[in-house]
Amino acid sequence: MSILIIEDNPTNAMILKHLARKVADDEITVQADANDALVLCHNTLFDMLIVDQILPGMTGLQFIKAIRQIHRYDNVPIIMVTADNDPALRKAAEQNGVTDFLTKPVEALAFRRLIANHRGTGSQTPN
Repeated sequence: MSILIIEDNPTNAMILKHLARKVADDEITVQADANDALVLCHNTLFDMLIVDQILPGMTGLQFIKAIRQIHRYDNVPIIMVTADNDPALRKAAEQNGVTDFLTKPVEALAFRRLIANHRGTGSQTPN
């Protein structure tokens, strides 16, 4: 399983990567810029995306809208992790394909549970 974390704050990125490693021992890539992450997604198929809302280049929501236009990402789980707890953002995120939504500060157990629940549900073909 490969996970892409899109988070521009180095401390938050390190924490998310550390928490994800507790559940997933596969490749975890961190990208700070949403535009660079989008280019990376065009070239690499990740099994899960973890996206912050406030990013350089574009917002997390704009990134999610763009990534859902790439058909091979139709079933890839996307978890939005953000300090913005506006219900309108949560609704817009869900309408645009976010699988799950967590607010910062991230509760470690809840985050690890989400990763575990979505492992293997991404780019694999259904039976």
